[in-house]
Amino acid sequence: MELRLKEILSQRGITLKDFAISSGISQSNLSNYLNGNISPTLDTLKKIAASLNIDVVELFKEKDDIELYAKYDGILYPISKDDIIDIISRKKQI
Repeated sequence: MELRLKEILSQRGITLKDFAISSGISQSNLSNYLNGNISPTLDTLKKIAASLNIDVVELFKEKDDIELYAKYDGILYPISKDDIIDIISRKKQI
């Protein structure tokens, strides 16, 4: 979990300090989770996942999946496979 959370925060350009503020989890606890010093409880995992708008399972997934995001007005929005298909469909109609 610790490597996956580091990866997600890095991909989204979220600092540990910012994530601590947005998630309501102390920066020292997050640091301990990321370094494998302590393990988060299930409630904390749910809180982390909710703050990232992902399912808890995503925190344990292997690195095989590709995640795409579009940044607009400083906010990152996830792009799904359906979004890409929709964009391609619209281009075909033009």
